[in-house]
Amino acid sequence: MPAMATSPVGREAGRGLLTLANLITAVAPVAADWNDSHVFNQRWPSHARFHGVVTLAMTSSLAGLNLWSLWSGRTDRGTSRLFAVAVPVAYWGPFFVAPLVRGTGVDDPPHPIARVAGVPTSLLGAAGTTLTAVAGWLLDRRSD
Repeated sequence: MPAMATSPVGREAGRGLLTLANLITAVAPVAADWNDSHVFNQRWPSHARFHGVVTLAMTSSLAGLNLWSLWSGRTDRGTSRLFAVAVPVAYWGPFFVAPLVRGTGVDDPPHPIARVAGVPTSLLGAAGTTLTAVAGWLLDRRSD
């Protein structure tokens, strides 16, 4: 096992990555969707907008709770670590499943998503945040 993974530095690096993944999960969806491309999109049925608001509130609440759990010292370390990886992975992981369902799209005209080398930036962000959470979980777990 690498020295970093068994040291307090590995624990702090792992917790730092889990923190970053949860901060992104709490803030990025609201920043991306609390506008006329999603929540206030007049083309969306009211019930679709309702689900958008519910999803944003749920995700931000759970990620915020994870941040408290990771840093408060009041919860079991293994449990806080599990939920700190589970929420970002549960939110961002389905970004790769959704496009497989017929009739879905990663963007909706007139609100195109920017692309890098043809890949939607939303999928790049989802991949980065998912990998950050998993890497944090692995580092933190090895420091037990």
